[in-house]
Amino acid sequence: MEFVAYDSILLKLILEVMDNRARMQTKGPLSPFLGKVEQKFGAYLKNLPTEIRGDRLYLSTAFPPVPSKPFKRLVTSQIKRALGFHNPDNLTIMVTEDCQCHCEHCLAHKMGQGEELSKNEIFDVIDQALELGVSQITFEGGEPTLRKDLPKLIEHVDKNKATTMVVTNGQYLTEDYVRRLKESGLDYINVSIDSPYLEEHDEFRGVPGLFEDVTEGIKNSVDAGILTGVLYIARPGNCHRETLERMVNYCEELGVFELMIDKIVPSGRWMGKDVLSEEQEEEIIRFQKEIAEEKGKNLVTNFFQLRRSDFFGCFAGRMWCYVSPSGEVMPCMHVPLSFGNVRKEKLSKIWGKIRGHSLFNKKPETCVYEDPIYKEKYLGHMPEDAPLPYPIEKLD
Repeated sequence: MEFVAYDSILLKLILEVMDNRARMQTKGPLSPFLGKVEQKFGAYLKNLPTEIRGDRLYLSTAFPPVPSKPFKRLVTSQIKRALGFHNPDNLTIMVTEDCQCHCEHCLAHKMGQGEELSKNEIFDVIDQALELGVSQITFEGGEPTLRKDLPKLIEHVDKNKATTMVVTNGQYLTEDYVRRLKESGLDYINVSIDSPYLEEHDEFRGVPGLFEDVTEGIKNSVDAGILTGVLYIARPGNCHRETLERMVNYCEELGVFELMIDKIVPSGRWMGKDVLSEEQEEEIIRFQKEIAEEKGKNLVTNFFQLRRSDFFGCFAGRMWCYVSPSGEVMPCMHVPLSFGNVRKEKLSKIWGKIRGHSLFNKKPETCVYEDPIYKEKYLGHMPEDAPLPYPIEKLD
C-alpha cells in the first residue's frame, strides 16, 4: 500500500508499506540532493511501527501521520535545512512545574522560577511556533495533566499545521479525562514508564500505587482511540534484555502502538550519575531488530538513534525548542540554557539567537550536553543553587 507523503513539482515522497514495514522513495529534481537524508531516514524508517487508520499511515508518535499537512510541513522543513535554513520541527511547552512524582531522573528539576505562563500567553507561544514552521507541539511538565486548561491548549493548535502530543506520567488518565483530551483533538499520548516491575517503577518515581494507575490510564487512552505510546528512558539499571522483553510484552498486552526507548541523560536530578555505555546502547539497538523479527512487526523504536551523528545529529537548537513553565526558551531540556523569555521577546527572535550561537550553528558531532565546550564553559560555570534554565548571557 502506497502513501504519498509529499507531492510538488520539485519533489515527490512516497511511503510504501509491505509486511508491516515501511520504505521510502523520492522522485523529482530535488531527489538527488536528498540522497543522504533519504538514506538515513530510510534506514530508521524500516524499524518504525506502522498503523493505518483510514487513509493515513502512522509511523511514530514523534512524527505527523502520512499524508497530512503537518507532515508536508515537516518535509518542507527538512528541504530548507538541507539548503541551510533552520526552523524548529517540534516545540515542547512545559505547561506547569507541578508534579505529584519525585522521579530520580527528573529533567524539570530546579525549573520552577517565576509565574507560570497563562492560557493566553501559551496560546500566543503556540501561534508564534506555528508561524516559525513547527509541525508538532508537545505538552510536558512537570505533569501536564495537572494543568486544568490543558484540553483548551491542545484545542488551540491549528491541526492543519501541527500534530499534538502529551507526555505524562499517566496517573490521571481517567476515562472522562481521556475523553476530554480526545475531544480537544489530541493526536498522541506518550506515557512515561521506568520499569515493567510494579515495585521498581513506583519506587523510582516516589509514588506508591502509581504503576497500577498508569496501567489503567494506558488502557483508557487506547480504548479512546488516541494513538498511545510508552516512553521508556533506558539507564544502566533497567536495560537488561529480560527487562526489555517484559516491557514489550506489557505494551503488547495493553495495545500500545509504540514503545519508544530513549537513553538517560546526565541532567536534572540525574546529573553526575551513570549513563548507558556504548555496548548497552548497541545491545538495545540489536534487541529492537531481533524483537521485530520475532514478532513480525515493529513495536520498539530507539529514539536516541536518530540523534547520533551518523543519522541526523543533535536536535537541540536545530530541530527542537523548549519553553519552560515561566516562558524561558531553551534549545533542549538536556541543555538548560535560557536564550530569552517569550514574555519579553518574540519566539522567532529568541530562536535566531539560539541558531546564531556557536554551540548550535555548527554541524553536531555529538549531542550538545556531551560537547566538551558546553561542559567546560557553560555547565561547569552554572552555580549549583541557581534556578534553571540559566541565562546564556551570564556565561558568554
